[in-house]
Amino acid sequence: MIGSQGKSPGGFSGTEAKALAFAEAQKHCAGLGKKVQVINTQQSDMAFGKNATAEVQFMCLSEGDPQLGRPRLEKVPDQVIEVKSPLAPQPSGSVQAPKDLYSELLKLEDLKKRGLLNDVEFDQQKRRLLSGQ
Repeated sequence: MIGSQGKSPGGFSGTEAKALAFAEAQKHCAGLGKKVQVINTQQSDMAFGKNATAEVQFMCLSEGDPQLGRPRLEKVPDQVIEVKSPLAPQPSGSVQAPKDLYSELLKLEDLKKRGLLNDVEFDQQKRRLLSGQ
């Protein structure tokens, strides 16, 4: 994984800076005879005493590499909040409604068709649903 940073010549737009960093990434990978696969991007607009900047993290992959067709953009959270609370006890006479297995399987199939799950992930989730976990 490689990171490329750009600064906006006008200094105002993080989007301009990101476009420059992305162009540098494409040029770098093209020089290696490979294609760009973006992993993560960050940008910030101009602020008092600070130019607009952007960062593009990417990999250079060979044509036909299965990773090329799979988006990997991941936003890293600025803050993570974990809420810990005891589960409320269920009344003794209540029964939870069973999950609609058919609907869950359709959702999984849709995720696979959109490229958000690969074959292995799809099969793992399908087995999990069918086993009742």
